[in-house]
Amino acid sequence: MTHAEDETYVEGEGVPDPQRWRAAAVILVAIALDLIDTTIVNVALPVLQTDLEASKAALQWVAAAYTLTFALSLITVGRVGDMVGRKRMISIGILVFVAASLLCGVAQSTEMLIASRVLQGFGGAIVMTQGLSVFQVSFPPKERAAVFGMFGALSGVAAMLGPVLGGVLVDADLFGWSWRPIFLVNVPVGLFALLGVQAFVRESRAPHIKRLDLVGVALVTLALLSLLYPLVQGQEAGWPAWTFTAMACSVPLFVVFALYERKKAARDGSALVEPSLFRERSFVAGLLVMLSFFAIIAGLFFPFTLYLQVGLGFTPLAAGLTTVPFSFGAMITSSFSAVLAIKMGRKVLSIGMVIMGVGMVALIWTIGHFGSGISGWDMAPALAVLGLGLGFVISPVVDIVLGGVPVEHAGSGSGVLSTADQLGAAAGVAVIGVLFFNLLTAQAVPGADATLPHLRKELSAAGVSAASQDRIVTGFRACARQSAQHEDAKAPPEVCRHIVPAGAVPTGREEQVTKAIADASVKARKEGYAKATGHVLWYEVGIIALGFLLTFMLPRRARKPEWEDDGEQGGELPGGPAGEGGENGTPSSEAQPAGQP
Repeated sequence: MTHAEDETYVEGEGVPDPQRWRAAAVILVAIALDLIDTTIVNVALPVLQTDLEASKAALQWVAAAYTLTFALSLITVGRVGDMVGRKRMISIGILVFVAASLLCGVAQSTEMLIASRVLQGFGGAIVMTQGLSVFQVSFPPKERAAVFGMFGALSGVAAMLGPVLGGVLVDADLFGWSWRPIFLVNVPVGLFALLGVQAFVRESRAPHIKRLDLVGVALVTLALLSLLYPLVQGQEAGWPAWTFTAMACSVPLFVVFALYERKKAARDGSALVEPSLFRERSFVAGLLVMLSFFAIIAGLFFPFTLYLQVGLGFTPLAAGLTTVPFSFGAMITSSFSAVLAIKMGRKVLSIGMVIMGVGMVALIWTIGHFGSGISGWDMAPALAVLGLGLGFVISPVVDIVLGGVPVEHAGSGSGVLSTADQLGAAAGVAVIGVLFFNLLTAQAVPGADATLPHLRKELSAAGVSAASQDRIVTGFRACARQSAQHEDAKAPPEVCRHIVPAGAVPTGREEQVTKAIADASVKARKEGYAKATGHVLWYEVGIIALGFLLTFMLPRRARKPEWEDDGEQGGELPGGPAGEGGENGTPSSEAQPAGQP
């Protein structure tokens, strides 16, 4: 590494920052809290509904408020970090996240909880973008693969740990606090991370960026809101016309934003998103891979979680434990795949997509083979293969996308990357969700039909006549069909209350027949969910195939950033000699000692 290259990362001493690995460790702790809180609240929603007397719409917003605020804030807070200092911003982000978690934990109403989740999502967005930015500016290129590999492993594990940890905390009912510890646990861990940031993270900023592009902030926020809000809320709203109108409006808004950013960058160099990033083939292609990748993951676990908890009747904790093999597989391959990609290039991502495809097909086969009697252990091998494939993609693609981004634009690049993650996830849930619920409705009667031979056998044993059996079966099938279209699980359709006609059951056999119908209903639900899940996962295979093809848009080998090539050849950074800047004479990227303005 040349002296010119060192100056990008070093606090004036010509050697890499000796605290950078400690800094990475505490930042990863903070990012883990951010990722876990994306999913941890889901398992507590039934308890929240009872404790706070929350409506269905309010419960939905408890989950959506965090995700939506997080996604809308990423690009803006990423650029603010470039401007005012990344250490300062990540410290603010952790403080906001901790304070919001405390407010969530003591919330006395759904309104207070939702408002606190909005604040929590904002803090999480700051932590995520600034954490990735610190990795980008603090580590030499040869070490970035390793640190991004750690981030990739964490991404593969933390989101899946949310349901497990949430299930443990809710079931434990610590101090009689019910669901509140799922938020309060963030307070001590977050404060620990904050102390670590203050001790080990060095300050860095892009000194040529003097002001925030407020017009750009307004345009990109409006464009993202018009796209993300209907994606997040469309399923629950039944996809009314306004959802499609809003998504259509996002297209011209993004076009206007892009044109404005080009003019802004040419005028004063302070665009919210640096347009030159999109001239990097690895950046653009990497974003497309990220979009498809997160659509795959979010699109998988949305129906799969419903399949486990609603279809199979797993407890939240059991459902969370079922996904542990997936997380374990991702952790294994994520730990080395980014380093492997330095030698193999895009082949690592292509291999990862193929492995994910194999795992997905294996999961489909497993669900179909074991049917309603399936267990978490039966699914473990397929989920482990899926996780192994994920680890081969998530770590290298982060390094590829950010590897060619000049460090003065690290926050902007990190914000765009994280926003692509959220867009992919939201789109995956929206598309797969629509397909899944339609399939669920379509498979309700076939699922009921699969149980009829056994049901008729039980009815015959109870002495029910053939004619009465036919009437009971007709009512049973009608109940299955209407239940699939019925939204209120606590109040089943009226037809389900009259499955057994008066006088159809011999005296004294009512309880036996009721139990037979209840058992058949449970089995029919399992069969219906299994068939719907198996069918919808084939669409996931299609998305994986698309992701596989997109990997071939990436360069065969990750191209070194221009500033790095210049440093190796003559020690010059963009715009002038090493250590000097561009037109204004300021360094194009700079890591300043902590405490200096």
